[in-house]
Amino acid sequence: MEIFVRIYRAAMAIAIIAAIVAQLTRSNANGILDTGNFFSYFTIQSNLVGAAVLGYGALRPALNSRRWDLVRGAATTYLFTTGVVFALLLSNLAAQVGTTMPWVNTVLHQISPVVIFVDWLIRPPRHRVDLPAAWYWLIYPILWLIYTLIRGGIVDWYPYPFVDPRPEGWAHVVKACVAVAIGIIGFMLIVVWAGNSMRKVADRRAGSAPA
Repeated sequence: MEIFVRIYRAAMAIAIIAAIVAQLTRSNANGILDTGNFFSYFTIQSNLVGAAVLGYGALRPALNSRRWDLVRGAATTYLFTTGVVFALLLSNLAAQVGTTMPWVNTVLHQISPVVIFVDWLIRPPRHRVDLPAAWYWLIYPILWLIYTLIRGGIVDWYPYPFVDPRPEGWAHVVKACVAVAIGIIGFMLIVVWAGNSMRKVADRRAGSAPA
């Protein structure tokens, strides 16, 4: 089982990096690459975090640390958010714009969120994830939003329509961000509950295994 875990973690990490590099290369070849804009997408950032976590987890699958559990939970929440928000709000836009290669979209918005969540279930946290600690996972999305709004006002570019105040004003942005924030909190709660539940199952199996 450990070999299987190592393989799929490494494979997903490599696939994420390959997808990001491929899209970066294509954008550069088409003359539309703005590196600052490219790496400002939550999709790119969350997938880089996911690739780092999966890659490190492939190298050290037996790592037993409460801090590592929290890092994994955070990465799972961020990619969970990426997948769901894309499916609900951005998939039609991506199809219309057509600037992202289809297979890159599939890897970054569909496969990686599923793989890292399934990994969280197959290899649940070794320690109980307490809700007060999980709230710290929200720091990064909040900082990303602050950065995005400040930078957007400076460079006149926003990565997603729901954080762009130009078409419909700030009221629209506030409503959309509140809705997404509620979603992220919901995803965080799901990740905490799923991880703790699967940890209990794993503990029971270990306790009932023959000596």
